[in-house]
Amino acid sequence: MSAISRYQPFGRQTFAAVILALMSLPGCSDNGESAAVAEAEHTDAEAHDVVLLDSTAIAIANIALVPVAAVRTTGLPVTGIITFDANRVSHIGPRIDGRIVRLTADIGERVQGGQGLAILESADVGQVRADEAEAEALVGIAQENYQRELRLEEQGISSRKELLDAEAELRRAEAALNSARQRLQVLGAGQGQGGQFALAAPFPGTIVERHASLGEMASPADQLFTVANLDRLWIELDIYERDLARVARGQAVDVTTAAYPGRTFPGVIVYVGDIVDPERRTVRARVEIPNADTSLKPGMFANALIRVGGEGPPVPAVPREAVQEVEGRTVVFVPGSRPGEFRAQPIQVGEPTEDGMVLVQSGLGLGDRVVTTGAFALRSEVAEGDIGEAGHGH
Repeated sequence: MSAISRYQPFGRQTFAAVILALMSLPGCSDNGESAAVAEAEHTDAEAHDVVLLDSTAIAIANIALVPVAAVRTTGLPVTGIITFDANRVSHIGPRIDGRIVRLTADIGERVQGGQGLAILESADVGQVRADEAEAEALVGIAQENYQRELRLEEQGISSRKELLDAEAELRRAEAALNSARQRLQVLGAGQGQGGQFALAAPFPGTIVERHASLGEMASPADQLFTVANLDRLWIELDIYERDLARVARGQAVDVTTAAYPGRTFPGVIVYVGDIVDPERRTVRARVEIPNADTSLKPGMFANALIRVGGEGPPVPAVPREAVQEVEGRTVVFVPGSRPGEFRAQPIQVGEPTEDGMVLVQSGLGLGDRVVTTGAFALRSEVAEGDIGEAGHGH
């Protein structure tokens, strides 16, 4: 018998048998069946996060409990996700159907504004280019005819009406040429020869996505390239409703990431939302942050400390060793409802402090107790218990 065991009231096969038995009882309605299934599933899910220890196991694991500390900070700790600056990202595709005949840039490359990314070929573009060439020729002929009529009119050989007719013909030819050129601009084919035209980067940046292959057909619905300027990024923060009065545009923010421990990135709040998320009771705020060396990457998780000024209310904090990762969740272990029982409690963490503590944004309150020494052993037992059907027995 293991001294440390995962608490499971019954295995999954037993669990299924109990449900079937309940459903077969006379008088069980559909609502009763659903309620029984939901309650049993809830109990089984809770059991997966519970570890039951006897006194010997507690001594072996050296389990130690400490109360959640109250930390006062001069800033407001929040978390967020790094994203592109929406004003500096562009999804690029053709404005007309065409076949990709050449690729001139690849993912990860830094490009300049106007630099070509791919060459496409379209029969429609070829027709408009033919119309443009014809219009250019007609403009040349009309220009020569107008100049001749102008000289003849000055010599008194040609009438004023013939000169005006020649001028009108020139204006019509010029209008046809301008129309063809405008159509090419609308199609995004201002440059090129024949039916070919280029897709170009609208501004300097990095190609972060490419969905283009040589020879394939592309339509206006396709986004062949994504170009982003990574020199400046956004961080989308979730501000709890209770903290909203302390947050405003223009406040400085210190940002840290797991990728660069010990390094702080300065930013500033440029937007505070007007809508409260009805489920999470949070408001979205946006931080603008310089990223000249492109160290920060969109999608990174970030801890932010908003410099709100003055000393804020006490914030729950726990020792760093108490915080564990279980199945992609950040948890601490707290005492259960009976002696020797410990439960994995999901939390949302904020900024780490210089003295080895981690601020807790949600999931714990002041006065709660958490496991410090021995937390890793509990985490290992929960992870081990998730392998297999029955877990560990007593």
